[in-house]
Amino acid sequence: MARNDIKDSAKDEAKLKPEVATIDLPDVEDIPGQEHVRPAPLNGIGDVTISSGDEEGKRILENDDDLDESDVTPEEKELLQQTSESMSSDEDLDVRNARVDNRDEDGELLNEDSLDVPGSEDDDENEEIGEEDEENNEYSLGDNR
Repeated sequence: MARNDIKDSAKDEAKLKPEVATIDLPDVEDIPGQEHVRPAPLNGIGDVTISSGDEEGKRILENDDDLDESDVTPEEKELLQQTSESMSSDEDLDVRNARVDNRDEDGELLNEDSLDVPGSEDDDENEEIGEEDEENNEYSLGDNR
């Protein structure tokens, strides 16, 4: 017993002493309604179910080096993708069926190419490749102003 453990009182120790108990279970034939049930003889019956080799998995691991994992169908790939993206929630179907709108609130087709963006005339080649900070166009000092 560790030094920090609390010692049980003498009364508790008396109640916690191990005791031997015996449970008498009736034989099967003594249970009402089970008079005609006879237990199977030990080691006499075993599994007598007839099954084929493929049900038993015979030779399933013999050719594991020859397995070709590239035979996944497109449908299986889609199902695997959906499973990996699933959050196991009621919204999964809504999220899976969500599509980007191509129309505005009035139902007109969106055309982002014709947007009038203030300051776009200051854009240069660096802007197109993400090298320029467009937020600071009007503050930038350069020899082109």
